[in-house]
Amino acid sequence: MTKPDLHFFELVLRNIANRPYRNIATIFAIAIIAATLFSAQYLIGGAQESLDAGISRMGADILVVPEEYNKQAETIILMGEPTTFFFKDSGFEQISRIPGVAKASPQIYVGTLSGQACCSAPVQIIAIDPSHDFTVSAWLKENPGVTLGKNDIIVGSQILGDIGSDLLFYGHTFHIVGRLDRTGMGIDCSVFSRIEDAYVMADESGIKAVQKLTIPKGRVSAVLVKVDPAASPVAVASEIRRQIPGTKTITPNGLLNAVSGQLGAVTRLLYGSMLAVTAIAIPLLGFISAMVAHERRREVAILRALGATKSYVIWLMLAESFSIAVLGGLIGIGTAVVILMGFQDFISLSLKIPLIVPSPMTLLVDGCSTLFLCIAIGGISSLYPAMLINRSEPYETIRKGES
Repeated sequence: MTKPDLHFFELVLRNIANRPYRNIATIFAIAIIAATLFSAQYLIGGAQESLDAGISRMGADILVVPEEYNKQAETIILMGEPTTFFFKDSGFEQISRIPGVAKASPQIYVGTLSGQACCSAPVQIIAIDPSHDFTVSAWLKENPGVTLGKNDIIVGSQILGDIGSDLLFYGHTFHIVGRLDRTGMGIDCSVFSRIEDAYVMADESGIKAVQKLTIPKGRVSAVLVKVDPAASPVAVASEIRRQIPGTKTITPNGLLNAVSGQLGAVTRLLYGSMLAVTAIAIPLLGFISAMVAHERRREVAILRALGATKSYVIWLMLAESFSIAVLGGLIGIGTAVVILMGFQDFISLSLKIPLIVPSPMTLLVDGCSTLFLCIAIGGISSLYPAMLINRSEPYETIRKGES
């Protein structure tokens, strides 16, 4: 008697199709686990890559701001919420002379009025000194032929308006000459101009704007600092605070901690939900697998009688669980991606965190790790029932089924 040809994958597909309702319930449970885990990884990865892109665009190791406006400055950087503030005196020259400071770039922050044609909300104007700047100047080097001249502005990715068109702020007309890449941070909702043009805009605002803008001459809102390679940013920041009382220093690590604090509650909730669902799902899936295994005892016995080995039967049942787990994982990941990308701006504003779509490699790693967990859950829940049913003798099982 020749050994029958048992088509492994055909059996797997037929067994899954023969129990649609139970399998759909299992797929749904695994999809919830996958969506929850992937969402947590997506938010963490998106926030981290947004911070990296934004801080790289800033090009600064330290941001020096007035102590009383520390939170407002963080909000400008992270979310671009507009505000206007100034140092009581400049302090710019003193900062540039502190040991360890390689470059210092002054900036003036001006929050615009509502109702601008470019945006649905007020915009943050960041006025820079091109001779000292290393934020926009780095972008200009990457885009030869573009210069920031009189009344020219470079806009963030979220500002409406084509390059070559004009925008009006406080009654003053600016000309768009460039657009920055998306970072997910406040830079995306900001406009960069020259300090000289900001002074002219303020002088004209009393006549041309519905509200007068005042920018004290010689005073700035913040100073970006680039530290010497041999110096420690932490030590230089401490020296700045010591020599210039009333200042607050913001570092990339400080911004990361701020974002981590805001994101922590959400990720803890997501991970907690995932663990809770997993803790409930594994015994539930194990119970379902045990029920299915009991129902399939005669089927397995016939397979054994036809010549299938014990290992063949175990791999058959595991393959069914793995297939269901992969399908549930893909559905959960796909649903999470659609929701997270579709409501990305809403999520960013609600959580008050910078957020961009993570890189394809990050998405691939997160997706693979999520699928691995789903497969592990499916395997754990079905392994014991598969081994248990394999212990019975085929002949006795068939006779019990017939009787």
